[in-house]
Amino acid sequence: MIASLGRAAPALAAAVWIASAALAQQAPPRPQPYVVKDVRLEDRADAPRVHLVLRDGRIERIAKADEATPAAARVVDGKGMLVVPAFVDAFTQVGFTAPEPVADKDAPRSEAADVLVDMRDANRKGVQPAFSVAQAFALPTDKGKAAREAGFGALLSAPSGQLLAGMSALATTREAAARDTILAADVFSHGAWRASGGEYPSTLMGYHAQLRQFFFDAQRHALLARRYEAGQSGPRPSFDADLEVGARLAAKSQRLMCEAQSAQDILRWVRLGDELGLSIGIVGGREAHKVAQTLKERAIPLVLTLQWGEEPKDPSEKDKKGAGKKDAAKEAPKEGDAPKEEKKPDDAKAEKKKDDKKDDDAQWSYEEPLEVRQEKRRLWEEGRDCAIALHKAGVEFSFGSADGGAAELLKRVRTLVEKGLPQDVALAALTSNPARLCGVGAHVGAIKSGLDASFGLWTAHPLTKDAKLGWLFVDGFPSEFEIKEDAKPEGKPDEGVDASGTWAVELKSDQGSRPGTLTVTMTPEGAVTGTYTTAMPGGAGERTIDVKGHVSGKTLTLKGSFSIGDIEVESAWKVELDGEAFAGSVTTKGPWGENVSEASATRKPGQHEEHVDATNGGCSDEHP
Repeated sequence: MIASLGRAAPALAAAVWIASAALAQQAPPRPQPYVVKDVRLEDRADAPRVHLVLRDGRIERIAKADEATPAAARVVDGKGMLVVPAFVDAFTQVGFTAPEPVADKDAPRSEAADVLVDMRDANRKGVQPAFSVAQAFALPTDKGKAAREAGFGALLSAPSGQLLAGMSALATTREAAARDTILAADVFSHGAWRASGGEYPSTLMGYHAQLRQFFFDAQRHALLARRYEAGQSGPRPSFDADLEVGARLAAKSQRLMCEAQSAQDILRWVRLGDELGLSIGIVGGREAHKVAQTLKERAIPLVLTLQWGEEPKDPSEKDKKGAGKKDAAKEAPKEGDAPKEEKKPDDAKAEKKKDDKKDDDAQWSYEEPLEVRQEKRRLWEEGRDCAIALHKAGVEFSFGSADGGAAELLKRVRTLVEKGLPQDVALAALTSNPARLCGVGAHVGAIKSGLDASFGLWTAHPLTKDAKLGWLFVDGFPSEFEIKEDAKPEGKPDEGVDASGTWAVELKSDQGSRPGTLTVTMTPEGAVTGTYTTAMPGGAGERTIDVKGHVSGKTLTLKGSFSIGDIEVESAWKVELDGEAFAGSVTTKGPWGENVSEASATRKPGQHEEHVDATNGGCSDEHP
């Protein structure tokens, strides 16, 4: 018997090991102890270096650099990088699919019944406040990865597009089951001046009436519930989850975050909140600076989504660039200058034909009056700089990406910093402000002992243009990112090669052919700067983008970017110069992926000579 047990022992041990391995795979991963050494807590090169000791997904303590590190912990070398709290996206629609609200929640009426003079008991078009994102949350892998790469450790996933769309959930961005990522469920209710589907309500007046009726129903529902529990007379209240949430909103035990971009829509929500006794906040806020005093006096929470819309071209851009510069083309010839070559009759005819064609094209093209274009630009800049005006007025705010994505939000916040928003204010709007707003300020949004280990290691302040993210810890789980150094241009232009001038460009792809104009200048070292102008699809006018690059040998490389609404598009050029022509490819990258076009161009006559003259004695119209 003992011998048989001895022979069975290896098999038994193997079975136990297999079973324990299977259980280990089923068990959720636990954050390991870490020591993040040699990091800075201040944005100064000479700031003291410290170690962060992490345990159970939290910052256990902040140790001095000369303290011994725990032997059982894994070590991450911070290499002097700056520690910044992981960003919190205060409003986004990723991570769930909301159901369409069911408009009819009451019993169907008999067609043979008499006509009723009152409304149906439960017409809920555009109203589903009981929908909970926490019950449907599942962050797609690619969305979570993109958020972490931009430094975001948490996001408020919120329903949108209905009068009462449901309740949001605050979740971390790490890869895990939804139950392990939810920081807070049913954080806010969310509303908007919209309702899907046809029929009533479909107008602003109807939306107001629908919301009033719903909250009156919710108040009556709460009253019936109290009377029923107390044994008083009256009907038994219906089981109605939507009315339960409505009653909480009417009692101000939950806040309603209201989408509104215009100042008028913001004030509509404020007035309706006062009328119905609601505690409200505002999401969007492009014109919030116009009602800054109201927001400040009422302490109304504000989440700016930075949805500025498509940027209109600045009508004064050319004047700004040319300010203080001489027009070399209009200067009288200086003594000692070589006389310009007389144009041949054939050349003069060809040039006249081109001018006639330009005049003919201009006759059939429409350009808005200058005052209209200036006003559009002014209003766009006013909306872009709303956060700056709000800060000056003393209004606190947070930032949310809406449907624009984490990387795009970070880019736009950096733009605001460049335009004058203080770095510390912008950083607070990405960290501590949204953490407090969502009720988790005691856990995330700062670097302190006892808080969750959710932070990033940056090569510089994250709101500066060249800052790069090296590591991001979320709930104590690390993600490492490769820090690529910006490639320095190698090589100089071949002798006699100059990309300067105005080029007539043609891009060919599966979508067809599109002409454009590339105007660039090149330094003797090969650095290239300029602009590319092309017509937008669908007759949406022209777009001009800034480009920069380098010429090495005969190879010209350029990069540029532009926005279509809230979508960022990048383009990369690589072409070979051949005298007065070039050929190569242009790669355009956006949310849809990459598109490669064949590029060919010819330099417009006289452009190269004009550039040489300008660099010797002044500037021309083409090369400011």
